[in-house]
Amino acid sequence: MTTESRPTGVNPARAAMIGVSDFDGVLRGKHVLSEDASNGDRVVKFSEAVLAWDCSDRVLPTSFTQKPLSAFGDADLRILSGTGRAVSYVGDLRLYLAEFTGAHESLCPRGVLRKVLQRAAEHGLSCTAGFEFEFMLFKENADTIEEKPFATWVPLTRGPFGYSIARSVAHQELFGEILVLCEKARIPLSGLHFETGPGVIEASLLHCDALEAADRAIIFKSMIKAWAQTRGMMATFMAKVSEKWPGQSGHIHISMSSDGHNAFYDRDRFRGISKRMSQFIGGQLKYMNDFCVLAAPNFNSYKRLVPGCWAPTCPSWGVDNRSCAVRVIPADPSAHRLEYRLAGADINPYLALSCAIGSGILGIEENAALPASIVGDASEKTCHPSGGLPQSLSEATHRFAQSLAAIDVFGDRFVEAFSCSRRWEWEAVQHRVTDFERQRYFEIT
Repeated sequence: MTTESRPTGVNPARAAMIGVSDFDGVLRGKHVLSEDASNGDRVVKFSEAVLAWDCSDRVLPTSFTQKPLSAFGDADLRILSGTGRAVSYVGDLRLYLAEFTGAHESLCPRGVLRKVLQRAAEHGLSCTAGFEFEFMLFKENADTIEEKPFATWVPLTRGPFGYSIARSVAHQELFGEILVLCEKARIPLSGLHFETGPGVIEASLLHCDALEAADRAIIFKSMIKAWAQTRGMMATFMAKVSEKWPGQSGHIHISMSSDGHNAFYDRDRFRGISKRMSQFIGGQLKYMNDFCVLAAPNFNSYKRLVPGCWAPTCPSWGVDNRSCAVRVIPADPSAHRLEYRLAGADINPYLALSCAIGSGILGIEENAALPASIVGDASEKTCHPSGGLPQSLSEATHRFAQSLAAIDVFGDRFVEAFSCSRRWEWEAVQHRVTDFERQRYFEIT
């Protein structure tokens, strides 16, 4: 084709993307003309199949539609014009978030969070949240991770060296690009540093309104993955990449406000923990096992929740205790908050935040009792009458599917569909035979 006859296509300056969260927290979407995304909260048609795909695009059996599984139609998708931001380190490609509406709103992860926040609002409470994500960078690409055994993958850095200034200076160009990317995307960071583990970086997203915080979190994860590929690397937010290394967390900082005041703070009570905060944490602990699958949604998630890896093993709380599932961070009224440490980096931010807040609101409604705080390593203690956390995705999914509290907070249609998706995920992985099993059993059995 000659230059004269080559079609010019769409002006890149007019191009934008729309993205909507599936159950796994993956942004699915497409390019559109920018004016189609920025001109008010328009409703467009989008394939409902993304709510019935697993993470490898296989159709899972779900009851959300009466149509045959091979006959997915279009759903109503609301484009959220106020969410537009630049998502590329180079150029000005803009992404606009969207959410399912109409018949599919009850299944939409963002819609589930809005429902939970509305329940909090009925008690006169508004929520502020901030996510912390650990992710691992490898000097590999999509081809080499398929072709090479994991033992030969090369991480960005070798071995653990948490909070290393030397490594941060040595990789200041990469850190600078991440900071610029986040600034362009209106995702301000309050911290960025190397964490324990080879090639592990932790980013702390600045706190804000809860729904906006989840929006920022899901965009951040997608941006980091895309940015890494432009640098000839791969980024992963897996909860546990190797049994030799600590897991990767997705901790969530939460505070609640009422009439402009921090509802979690009372200077006259122990460590400033107000009655509402006490009830809120009591609810989080009471329903942690039932709701666990929302914060630990994958087969791999449960390999992080083991002793000695800076992750909880039971519903527990403590004052500034990082071994607990809920860590109270005492501070002045402007910063007094809790840290929900159950969540891994592999979360769907909308659903993990729904889990943390929804269980807390139940605690306020039920005047939930708060057990004694844990002093020392929570993994060495019997922490809660409900016992330890679920040990597998299968156990967590069963508890969620049978939970009347989950149905009350999240809706029966969502509980049924999400439980179905997690059972499918469990079955997709549990029958796989691993290299470790072959090494362990091949000769001796």
